[in-house]
Amino acid sequence: MIRSTIIEDAIIRLNGTDELVGIANITLPDIEHKTETISGLGVIEHDEPIPTAFNAMKLQLKFINRSKDIMFEYGSNVNLTAKAAILVENSETHENDEIEASYSFKGKRIKTGGGDLGKAVKNETEVELSLTYYKEEIDGKVIHEIDVYNKVAIVNGKDLYEKVRSILS
Repeated sequence: MIRSTIIEDAIIRLNGTDELVGIANITLPDIEHKTETISGLGVIEHDEPIPTAFNAMKLQLKFINRSKDIMFEYGSNVNLTAKAAILVENSETHENDEIEASYSFKGKRIKTGGGDLGKAVKNETEVELSLTYYKEEIDGKVIHEIDVYNKVAIVNGKDLYEKVRSILS
């Protein structure tokens, strides 16, 4: 059995080529389904998740310090890609290996945190993006892919729009 142990290293690029230098870490978006409360005669009230509807996805980038490179143009679409080397261990052989995780993000900047200003401190500016596209692949397998404009919703490797598309075609 292969188990993940730690993210060994990662890199983030703007528009697929330019490395964003100075990133301390990123917080990946939460995948959270919208729900509708169901209630009525003969039914105990409960929240029903809607498979193809999601709450807004946010990506948070934390920089070590302020830089002109982190001030993404207001209103413009930001395209980011990230790659990570994940250290894994085979529990039977006790051998280590690395696998690739890759991420794609599209969205707009909605917040820039000011960070700290002081003598001999890291500023730790935070930038938040509202995402319209998110894709996560681990070892070549699509784990999540959500495209809010093109009816793509793959969660935990399952295409949630597959049956809806066949019904509507």
